[in-house]
Amino acid sequence: MKRSLLFLLILSFVLPISTAVAAPKPIVVKEMVAINLATPVTTDTKMLVVGPSIILLNDSALRAIGADGSDKWRLALTQGAASIATAMAADSAGNIWIAGTSANARIVTPSATPTVAPINPDNLVVDPKVPTRGDLTIATVWKVSNKGALISTFTLDNSTPLLINSIALNAKGFTLGGINATDTGNSGVLISSNLEGTFEKPMYLGTRDTSIEAVVRGTDSSIYAIGNSTENLAGKKLAGYRDGIIAKYSSTGKLVALVRSSALKAKRQWIAATNSLFLTGSVQTGQKFESALTKFATNLSPTWTFRYASTGATYSAIGPSDSHFAAFASTSVIKGISNWKPSKPTALLLTFDSKGALSDAKSAQGEPIALGYSRDLGVVLMTSSQTAVSIFRLT
Repeated sequence: MKRSLLFLLILSFVLPISTAVAAPKPIVVKEMVAINLATPVTTDTKMLVVGPSIILLNDSALRAIGADGSDKWRLALTQGAASIATAMAADSAGNIWIAGTSANARIVTPSATPTVAPINPDNLVVDPKVPTRGDLTIATVWKVSNKGALISTFTLDNSTPLLINSIALNAKGFTLGGINATDTGNSGVLISSNLEGTFEKPMYLGTRDTSIEAVVRGTDSSIYAIGNSTENLAGKKLAGYRDGIIAKYSSTGKLVALVRSSALKAKRQWIAATNSLFLTGSVQTGQKFESALTKFATNLSPTWTFRYASTGATYSAIGPSDSHFAAFASTSVIKGISNWKPSKPTALLLTFDSKGALSDAKSAQGEPIALGYSRDLGVVLMTSSQTAVSIFRLT
């Protein structure tokens, strides 16, 4: 009898607690509002969010806009030399580092006055997937102040055509990641330098069909190369039609680890990564497209992962308190979100906490093409639709 009473007493305490924490409340999606842009943005525009500014890059023309969409400054990176700038990153002081490629011609430094002619809003150019111009062999990095003044230009002639997809930097230097043309196709390439522009010897991954889409510099000077390949690499055989890959290099440039996706008859690609190794990309199996989101540890083991039905392209950003943002064109309902049932691919911005729990969701018109975050502006999303390219901001 005493045991029964004791059991009932314990049960009376346990049941209310279990009910209180049993299930989180469903998340309600709210629609984002577009910034009123003073000048139109095109689909080939690259975006970087730095402090109170949104930096926009077209070929070799750079401009900054504020939260109200008005222009703050403009700068032509080169004058009289053929150059294409394709990636951006910011340092702790707010300086902007732009990476790209240049032709083997004399580079003329522009005036420090940050003014250029307006960008042609009809200049719609699709980004190439492999190097397509044989003269763009010079890896070029421009350092620009947060006021729009050119500080430095660094170059390294690779001798073969390049396409730079990413730049990562920290207090010790920067690393470029991209694609290098070879006699049999293209390889992934990594080019590192200290902050004074003293380059190291480039490192190549693969020889026929390997691409590095994103690069991350670790605090221990290790380098993570993220992308995709159809080749056998470092003794790891091709599993699908195309595999997503992550290669880790030591501070001395030695390849210490390489992992690749294992899905059979699938096309996997990683296209974006944060400094916390939160990777986003696409998965295609037959006619099924999904966005893949995975947080990795420094030993390249996954700590949490999600897949969502989408058109494939997915972008990532790191937020406050180790939170993470992911944006993609969602095509289906999502567990934990109460009011989401898109009739067509629609931009969806998801927020995850440090442990991978879904904590917020926002929607926008169009399909994502860029994502960024700063403490001053919060998360900023760029999308493309049939009518316009728009930039949305959360406050």
